[in-house]
Amino acid sequence: MKEREYSLQETIPYRLAPECWFVPGAKRAAIYDLNTGNVYSINEIARQIVEGSISDNFGFWEKLKKLGIVEVNNFPPRITELEISEVGLEFMWLELTGRCNQKCLHCYTSAENLPQNEELPISGWEKIIEEGRKLGCKKLQFIGGEPLLFREIFDLAKLAKDLNYEFIEIFTNGTLLDERKIQNIKDLGISIAISLYSIAPEIHDRITQIPGSFQRTLKSLQILKEAGVPTRIGIVIMRQNQDTILETQMRLQEMGFESGRTDVVRPTGRGSCADLLPKEEVIRTWALMTKPDFSISKEQFSRNRHWNSCWAGKIAITPNGKIIPCIFAREHIVWDARNGLEEGIHRSYKNYGELLKTKLKGVKNVNIAMLVMTADL
Repeated sequence: MKEREYSLQETIPYRLAPECWFVPGAKRAAIYDLNTGNVYSINEIARQIVEGSISDNFGFWEKLKKLGIVEVNNFPPRITELEISEVGLEFMWLELTGRCNQKCLHCYTSAENLPQNEELPISGWEKIIEEGRKLGCKKLQFIGGEPLLFREIFDLAKLAKDLNYEFIEIFTNGTLLDERKIQNIKDLGISIAISLYSIAPEIHDRITQIPGSFQRTLKSLQILKEAGVPTRIGIVIMRQNQDTILETQMRLQEMGFESGRTDVVRPTGRGSCADLLPKEEVIRTWALMTKPDFSISKEQFSRNRHWNSCWAGKIAITPNGKIIPCIFAREHIVWDARNGLEEGIHRSYKNYGELLKTKLKGVKNVNIAMLVMTADL
């Protein structure tokens, strides 16, 4: 499928070269050169020149010529085409249970050690895993609650392995792991993800609200390391642990793990409590992108141009079989997986995967675009 884009501002003597795209924002803008993968930041004055609202009194055209991203505007306007990347099912979060043996302050599902209620049986999850693979999915993560409370989790992991899923991961708090389970994980050839909130035991336990949870999690990490199981560690940043993040990362490195990916607490479930939000300077340090990545591929640009860059290709399935577009989008139920995945995927992508309401306006291949870095002005 192709989307046709037409040249604008035909009276201006320059236009973007082929495969160069102009993306305006509220004030600033960017030029994406898909020939080289370079992304150029455009300030407000340059943006106005691009849009034709002010004259070029700065000699920007010559700068752009040297970069090779503009050409003389030979009429009639050049028609450009942008391939629209098709997105299928790529990844599934499978929330096997809403039960948990911890009571973490920030839990996005508000999970506790609760009765099973209406959770899907193993047969329901088997059907989902089989159907997901038929639809092209190659990656999945077992999550909860605490997924190790689901008794048949390793049967499901083996099924996914037998169906040739390329990536299978269990996201656990680590307290229920032991040498036997870890050996089973190693034999299956699957990965583990574990949350560690602080290298300070009292802070970690204060967040999980379970005394001794730090020591059990740390012991599991040590056994996983000795067994050679691929393990990644997530650190959720909140006010309670914000002063120990760097120390925690350094300790993890000393143990032979990567430093631990950080993520600021999400306002979902118990995480919506305002008392959990870190200080502003902590968020700026650990969570905000302070500068763009000045490179992109043509495929990535096309995908992000037409699809939600976060949710496209993904679905989450809750313990009772409800399909949602993301584990944090708990109120956006689109379908019941017990009635088949395909319709749920279609509804999820249609409502949340496509950039319909949030689609960038004015992304175009224009006649003239002016590059100015802020320092130049």
